[in-house]
Amino acid sequence: MQHKTESSQMLHASCAALSVRSGLLPAPPAGRRAQHEIVVPGMHASATLTYRAADGAAQQVRVTDRHVSFLPAGHDDGAAWQAGQPLTVIALQADFLDALARRNGMRHLEMAPQYAAVDPLMWHMTRFIERQLHAQRGLESAYLEALACVIGQHLLSTYADSPPVNGALGGLPYYKVRRAIDYIRAHYREDIGFKDIAAYLDMSPFHFSRMFKHSTSQSPRQYISRYRIEAAKKMLVESDRAIADVALEVGYKSQSHFTTRFALWVGMTPAAFRATR
Repeated sequence: MQHKTESSQMLHASCAALSVRSGLLPAPPAGRRAQHEIVVPGMHASATLTYRAADGAAQQVRVTDRHVSFLPAGHDDGAAWQAGQPLTVIALQADFLDALARRNGMRHLEMAPQYAAVDPLMWHMTRFIERQLHAQRGLESAYLEALACVIGQHLLSTYADSPPVNGALGGLPYYKVRRAIDYIRAHYREDIGFKDIAAYLDMSPFHFSRMFKHSTSQSPRQYISRYRIEAAKKMLVESDRAIADVALEVGYKSQSHFTTRFALWVGMTPAAFRATR
């Protein structure tokens, strides 16, 4: 069933799988999140997010209206937005995404928070939903349920540590995708490429590369780059280490190469990214 409420502070619409809130939102309850949340500050606004890092230290990040924050269900990171800031929050039910993941061949869904991601697709979808709400157009249940499927599939392909696997249609078996990803996580700081992963799996490089992309919608090189950049973003936010040190730590031989790759993935240089935090 779809609902819509309006006040001077908040607009709201929901169906069984998904809910949308837009406006000046109340502080979230403490503890683990029960839903997956996508949060975008209002246009021409920014918002301050405080969260607890892996080492337990409190961190604060400034999220602009060009960024998307993804806060997965089940994480108790103490994430809290400063009061009085306009936000749009799209919340997806955890059991809905779990079921969607299983239909994609994912046996274990693991998702890590992304506090200030550059996600053009999710950003444009959020802005469109905002316009629909503020124009006072009805968001019917069927429409919201369709959005839930599209957004859920996007979250799985973009933020899941185990990307969707389509072994039934010619991709790698799930266990080989899992082994490939585990290898990347263990060796991303090193000078690795698809040939190294193929050798680890005892496959020909060409066959592995083609099937990995078929299974995950990313080439091995793209997956390695994405993993390195996400690790770098975390270090840039949570530490004061020099950018050259961050580059070496995540597997790049030079700061210039790292800066080029970072800008391609994130849309800004590492220094600019750190300055927005």
